[in-house]
Amino acid sequence: MTRHFVPFEDLWNMAIDVPYSFLVRDGDQAWSCGQLALDRDANVLAAGDLVAQSQIVAGHVAEIIGRAGMAPADVARLVLFTHAGHMADADAMCSAFRAALSPDVILDVVAVPHFYYDGVVLEVDVFCGALGPASPTAPGVSIRRDAEMAWVSINSGEYRLDDVLSAVDVDTSALLSAHWTAPDEVLGEVTTVAAAHGLLPDAGAVTTAGRGAASANGRLVFTTDSTVQEPVESIGPVIITGSRSHRFGWVQARSVDTSAGLVEQTRQIMAGIEQRLGAHGVDFDAVVKATSLYVGGSSAEELHDNMTVRNGYYTKPGPASTGLPVFGLAGDRSRIVVDVTYAKGSANGSSGRPADG
Repeated sequence: MTRHFVPFEDLWNMAIDVPYSFLVRDGDQAWSCGQLALDRDANVLAAGDLVAQSQIVAGHVAEIIGRAGMAPADVARLVLFTHAGHMADADAMCSAFRAALSPDVILDVVAVPHFYYDGVVLEVDVFCGALGPASPTAPGVSIRRDAEMAWVSINSGEYRLDDVLSAVDVDTSALLSAHWTAPDEVLGEVTTVAAAHGLLPDAGAVTTAGRGAASANGRLVFTTDSTVQEPVESIGPVIITGSRSHRFGWVQARSVDTSAGLVEQTRQIMAGIEQRLGAHGVDFDAVVKATSLYVGGSSAEELHDNMTVRNGYYTKPGPASTGLPVFGLAGDRSRIVVDVTYAKGSANGSSGRPADG
């Protein structure tokens, strides 16, 4: 199965050289890096305007998936990382994406404290597949499926989380990956209930959305293969877990070394992930998507050094990668949590638009 890459150089002139891709397509699946409202020279567009940035980013999304030989109807999920101070415009933001891409796309809205480009109020992750028709789901649940994966969105809101999770119509033993964000007021409830349903591999990796957020959000991916779900283990100070199917795998890690700052915790985490990938029979070349969520407020120098540590594990064209600050982590000894998704059986090295789908 061939892997295709959409390189950064196609749309942005990055200020620094990075070993990542705008989008990685592997077979019928695709993953993007975080999409921002930037022009080709990485200048912020429509600073501070969430709806305008939504329309700009929707155009970027259409462009990059087109370069990978895919269409708006192939977009299964968008994760809309949104500045918490602009959540009043969240409904208009969602309407803009549905109008530009598909009325059936899953939209997961996640509040974050700030971005490191002044004026940016939105960053968007894109997940694509060879989707079947959307089907009705229970309140608080959204699901899109294809032959290999099911993307599930959980939003508790006015509904009890236990009731919402009980209505999830997938084989929960086939869980590949899980990301959870919860308001501070219900953080304990979310970690307890999600773990009881087998949908939270590491409770300490849950990110907080601050106080007063609308609902808890779970972003889950299931495979149609049988999945081996690994227990949470320690490699030195690193708490690590993972899962794997015949073709896909996922590894998530965080450090609990309170004597280590962001950069050193990142170094510990990446070494742990490298070890776990090796146990899965793959290395970083197999990774298609990397996500790094860190506790904000760090200096620009520290953040650059943290990125340098992560960058050192990849070579171009590299995976799609997203890194951004969050309000906090449930495991308060951790400064950052990193997870990677990989796909087996793909050939590295091809780039740009594939000759066929």
